[in-house]
Amino acid sequence: MIAGFKVVGRAVKRLNHQSHLYVWGNVLWLLLALPLVTSTAAWMALIRLGYLIPRQPGVTMDEFWSTFRALWRKGIPLALINLAVIYVNGTNLLLFWNSPGLLALALRISWIIVLLTWFALQLFAYPLYFAMDKPTFIGAFRNAVVMLLQNPGFSLVIVLVATVFGVLGLLVPPILLLLSGGAVAVLANAAVQDRLWAAGIQQPPPEPDEASEQSFYADF
Repeated sequence: MIAGFKVVGRAVKRLNHQSHLYVWGNVLWLLLALPLVTSTAAWMALIRLGYLIPRQPGVTMDEFWSTFRALWRKGIPLALINLAVIYVNGTNLLLFWNSPGLLALALRISWIIVLLTWFALQLFAYPLYFAMDKPTFIGAFRNAVVMLLQNPGFSLVIVLVATVFGVLGLLVPPILLLLSGGAVAVLANAAVQDRLWAAGIQQPPPEPDEASEQSFYADF
């Protein structure tokens, strides 16, 4: 769990670097997710942007658009699955929320666990997809399941912090509009990359330094 909190700190630091890209990415993610069937492709485009920012100093919003255009058709089945999982479990949870008895309590707990687990897979699968040499959705979700099972405490911290970002976005609309999705994307990338570094699969990229950030904004 300590590693999870370290990742949160790293994510906050990276969010401050080239933050205007995350803001624009967040706005586009919200707009492109409105049709629902394109929500997965929009989320993957935001994840890809967060994946590239610490690796490519000259990254622009073109990366967001190119990712979205390449994946919007492929993302439709995943978006429909997401909607089904959320609808079925969310509806059951609301219908049985005030039901008495141990069985109803057990069902509520099971539906909450399913939703949190599915949310965790959405956080981990797409950064893993972009980290793969030959990316496939099946491979990415399989690796996300392995990562979740091997790092339960770490994953719990990441999911809880990501949930806090989401709740803040719902409670404070300007945060939702400008930052919440970008913050979760940064956190998801940082979490996956930390586990890949720990496994020796990837080498960590250099952290953004103050000098490079100043020079970027001077050019902007």
